[in-house]
Amino acid sequence: MSLARSGIRIFAVIAALVLSVTACSKEQAVTDATQAADIGKQIVIRSNGSPTLATLWLDSVKPVQCTEPGSLKPNNGHYLAATIVLQTTQDYQPNQGWWMSAVDFATKDGEGKVTGRGIFTSCLPTHRYLPDDFYLSDSGYYGVVLIDSSSEHGTLEYRPHNMPDDVPGWHWTY
Repeated sequence: MSLARSGIRIFAVIAALVLSVTACSKEQAVTDATQAADIGKQIVIRSNGSPTLATLWLDSVKPVQCTEPGSLKPNNGHYLAATIVLQTTQDYQPNQGWWMSAVDFATKDGEGKVTGRGIFTSCLPTHRYLPDDFYLSDSGYYGVVLIDSSSEHGTLEYRPHNMPDDVPGWHWTY
């Protein structure tokens, strides 16, 4: 009888471990997922229960050559210019804590491996870059985020570093 009980207990422990590992891995996949978006289509930047802060369109992701004197070569092989159009809403307040930064962007290959990151460098004239802080509500902004990437094709991912966890981010195939 005790051998049967031991067998049942061992089975129960193994089943509980399998269930907990499965539940954890499913949870991880959900929290790491970004929302698919189409180039040229609007996304809405907001967290659950809050007003819309801005709308954003990714216009294009294209290789770009540095034009500024003293520009450094890319560490990963290619500079990509992610051209963004952004419109803040009337509800947006500059002191709310959300802004966009080059470090919020990364490129990935088809297997999900990071192939590049957004960077700050003097590769392009200053006026070409998207501002990293939006000073006015109900205003439009336009510019590029520069990415140092090992590939000219893949997926661009935007994960806002300063938004609640219910905003996982977005990704575009380029």
